[in-house]
Amino acid sequence: MSRLNHLRYRRYLDAHLDGELTGTRAARVAGHVAECAQCRPAAELTVKVKDRLARRRLPCQRAAERVRLWIRRAIS
Repeated sequence: MSRLNHLRYRRYLDAHLDGELTGTRAARVAGHVAECAQCRPAAELTVKVKDRLARRRLPCQRAAERVRLWIRRAIS
């Protein structure tokens, strides 16, 4: 496979992992990721990073919770 074709598949990696591709393109990207020694580890790492970010509590969320707690204590 040429480097250009490989890069084309990599361009769709995030959309594939997010389930945003359909039809033939989804099947081609899934097949490529399953067989490619470079894309498979990249896909696995991307899934881990997205999972971690989804579970991570952002600083603004923590700040909002502290404000809510402060308000509850002030009202009580």
